[in-house]
Amino acid sequence: MNYQELFTNPYYKKAISNSLLLSMTAALVSEIVAVIGAWSLTKISDSAKESLVTVLNLASSFAGVPLAFSLIILLGNSGVINAISKAMHFSLTGSLNLYSWVGLIIAYSFFEIPLGMLFLYPIFEELDNGWKEASETLGASNWFFIKKVIYPILLPGLIETLLILFANAMGTYETAFALTGNKITLISTIIGSLIGGELDSNVPLACALSVVFGLTMVILVILGNLVVKKRTSTER
Repeated sequence: MNYQELFTNPYYKKAISNSLLLSMTAALVSEIVAVIGAWSLTKISDSAKESLVTVLNLASSFAGVPLAFSLIILLGNSGVINAISKAMHFSLTGSLNLYSWVGLIIAYSFFEIPLGMLFLYPIFEELDNGWKEASETLGASNWFFIKKVIYPILLPGLIETLLILFANAMGTYETAFALTGNKITLISTIIGSLIGGELDSNVPLACALSVVFGLTMVILVILGNLVVKKRTSTER
């Protein structure tokens, strides 16, 4: 009965689609930036690297209500940046609406990008510069080296990191609720309201939503493993 309600009621169907779209968008955007950041980490000195890794550890844990309020103070309608913009008679944020889809993606990226960099950095660290020299000695082109050497090594880590970022975004509750309230319906915010002890609380329905979330992750993990195995066997 509860599962039938989830997939027939437009309200819950919208929440599921919103969560999937938002989480995948935030995960993809964060991973693209994290790839660049993780690669850059391998190019700096060890002392600077250790300091940045410490900062990334702190940043990856900075989420929830504190993050939402920090963004509101900075980018909100009456935030610091908008106040400076009015004083300068020039908009620094353009038409940015923090309490929208774009605002949620920005908020999620604050803790998703550092998390992605922490997962991807060890993979980039394992890449040996000698492989490139050996490839050039054998007459291989840069594209061949990337396709046959770098790509197979990075692919499993990229997919696994994407799945972790996706699951992390799907499970985020406080940040989304503090920024948008019930304006954008998500699985996490609905589960929170259903078990919040309010008059409309419905624990069995919240459990059904949790099962949908769990099954989604299981399906994505299976698909990710299949893609990795298929690509690996093709490259061989």
